[in-house]
Amino acid sequence: MIVLLTPAKIKRKLSDCSKDELIDLLYETVKTNKDAQVYVSVKLEGESALLEMINASKERIYKEFYPTRGLPKLRVSKVKLALTELKTIGKGTIWPFELLVYFCEVVVQYIHEQANIFEDMGDCFTDSYEEVIQLLNKEKTPDLFEKYKDRVKAIVHTPDCECWGIHDSLAGSYSDLKWVDHAEEEDDIDHASGVISYAAMSEWLKIPEDVRGKYISNVWCGNCLDTTTIRDFSVKSSTHGIILQGSCSNCKHQVARVIEK
Repeated sequence: MIVLLTPAKIKRKLSDCSKDELIDLLYETVKTNKDAQVYVSVKLEGESALLEMINASKERIYKEFYPTRGLPKLRVSKVKLALTELKTIGKGTIWPFELLVYFCEVVVQYIHEQANIFEDMGDCFTDSYEEVIQLLNKEKTPDLFEKYKDRVKAIVHTPDCECWGIHDSLAGSYSDLKWVDHAEEEDDIDHASGVISYAAMSEWLKIPEDVRGKYISNVWCGNCLDTTTIRDFSVKSSTHGIILQGSCSNCKHQVARVIEK
């Protein structure tokens, strides 16, 4: 049985190796170990390699729910592997957190569409969302929260997620988020009476917050014959882009705004 050296002992032995010996050792390591190959690639290539990995990890997760062919597999082990790998490779960057939020978005979209999910994947989802909240709470400044606040809130506000008590679990986690004034919180997701298309809402949230505000306050009302602010709106997809449908803040007349692709 091989006795594994501790990291400290390996470091001491490596310090005695020549440059050529180190290169040969590293080459043999990456040639025989895929994880080591990925890790070294990221270290050598930097941000570009990390971006490739995050995109590949997102695709792996997405295909568990929306495969190109066949039925969804929803394998928790595959999702956890993708999340864990990026936590190791992307340590010290925002990317492991980004992948965690992305996973939650994919799951909640699936549940919204199917109104159900395997129980073990539901548990993985709610655990991951709780982890998102706790990571935000550990931040000393609200910068990360400001970057992700709309996406984090959209997850908990997605309708038709009552199976396995998932909505209650999400709401409980969200209520612990320290950066939110839960008594006074009010934004455009609050005004939405119902998300007709989760995919459309995802596209809506990708638009910068200040730009979204301009869209909301610049909607034509045929009754007032003037521009108005749309209230109580829902979001849906169309062939031209996404559509906000709601009511005029002045006269309550039904209004809509098309945001072209």
